[in-house]
Amino acid sequence: MWKYAAQTLGVVMMIVSAVNSAPAGEIPHYECAMGEVDVRVMSLVQKDLNPAILRAETDAEKAAVDRAYPDGAIHNVLNVLLLRGHGATVLVDTGYDWTADALLEALRSAGVGPEDVTHVVITHAHGDHTGGLARDGKAFFPRASIIFSDKELAYWTNPDERKAASEGTRKIFSTVSDILALYGDRVRAVAPGTAIVPELPNVRAVDEAGHTPGHIGVMVESGDKTFLFWSDLLHAFDAQTADPSMSATFDMDPAAAALVREATLKRAREEGWLVVGSHVPFTEPRVLP
Repeated sequence: MWKYAAQTLGVVMMIVSAVNSAPAGEIPHYECAMGEVDVRVMSLVQKDLNPAILRAETDAEKAAVDRAYPDGAIHNVLNVLLLRGHGATVLVDTGYDWTADALLEALRSAGVGPEDVTHVVITHAHGDHTGGLARDGKAFFPRASIIFSDKELAYWTNPDERKAASEGTRKIFSTVSDILALYGDRVRAVAPGTAIVPELPNVRAVDEAGHTPGHIGVMVESGDKTFLFWSDLLHAFDAQTADPSMSATFDMDPAAAALVREATLKRAREEGWLVVGSHVPFTEPRVLP
């Protein structure tokens, strides 16, 4: 049982200290090519978080957080990802319901309409990743397949887990149920380590379970280059890259999240991956120092 789910959702409203939506036509983005795959990172909103989301337990950890965020705010943007190649147009995550206009503008700026999206990959079922799937009670992407990891979809459709969940967490079960009702047999699951869509065999789901039971990242490989969109591997870039053992209150299993974060950051540094996430202070992917 993922006993931290109630804590994960219970702090969401109180930790948002500043939110600024991008003006129409000014959606920050960064585009690059990974072999035959066009990679476009798009920032839907600038959002500051309170450092209290971090599970800083020792005096040394608390002091490190204070040094990292002296103005009392974790400055982040909310990124989504667009991948294109070989006839596939793949959107990774969709933002909140209230960033739907920014998502639409981001897609239009890339020359893409909702009807052009062939696949939507949901890295995990939290509302800031699934919120753009519906608009006015209808499916926003009329042709797209909706892809979860197999573990994520299994957890949020398990009636026993739903019965045992807190009231706040049950909202996520309801969200996934609504997605299934809207998209029907276009919802499917993939196993981490495998290609997400047949058209792009070098785009794989990466197992990052811990933040949620089936949380995934999305990796694109081309020759000796590797790009990783790590989704919610971390929420406080400066503090958590310095100390990966420090999890956030959002993580449903903090210990598992810390282990996968440590392993992923270590490998990214050693192999020189280009990395970006959902909640980081930058749009352009970077190599970790």
